[in-house]
Amino acid sequence: MTETTLPDSAPADADVRWLSEAEQHAWRGYVSGATALQNALERQLLAEHDLSMDDYAILVLLSESPGRRLRMSHIAAWAIVPRPQVTYRITRLEKRGVVERLPCPDDARGTLAHLTDEGFALLDRAARTHVSNVRELLLDQITPEEFAVLGRALGRVHRNLEDTDPTRA
Repeated sequence: MTETTLPDSAPADADVRWLSEAEQHAWRGYVSGATALQNALERQLLAEHDLSMDDYAILVLLSESPGRRLRMSHIAAWAIVPRPQVTYRITRLEKRGVVERLPCPDDARGTLAHLTDEGFALLDRAARTHVSNVRELLLDQITPEEFAVLGRALGRVHRNLEDTDPTRA
């Protein structure tokens, strides 16, 4: 479909800015490449460390927090993990002994997730796998300049989405 060709189901007067052929080609390349990369990174983390990308994101977030602790509500807000998945993921990680739940000292209703020493050691091993795979599967395939542009562009997209997300207050 080109810029001037509408799908059969679209009304002739639809107010849609259709993608040009070049834009469509780039978009499809992005979607297929990003999906394949995400799947490959997750397959490796699962195979070597029994961690999903969501689990890994939570462990990274905890490792970078003071005392390796965060309120569960903050994990839901800051991690790139669907909100309903956070409790499930924390429970799964807790059963493995890599995260523990603690009462929040300044709010009896709150719960903290704490990255244990065992969890930190697991993250250290998983990070080595993850970074090696990111380098091999992405960074070694593009130039440093392309990577910098990609990072800036997607950072802008992310900020825009966060600024317009009504669920983030």
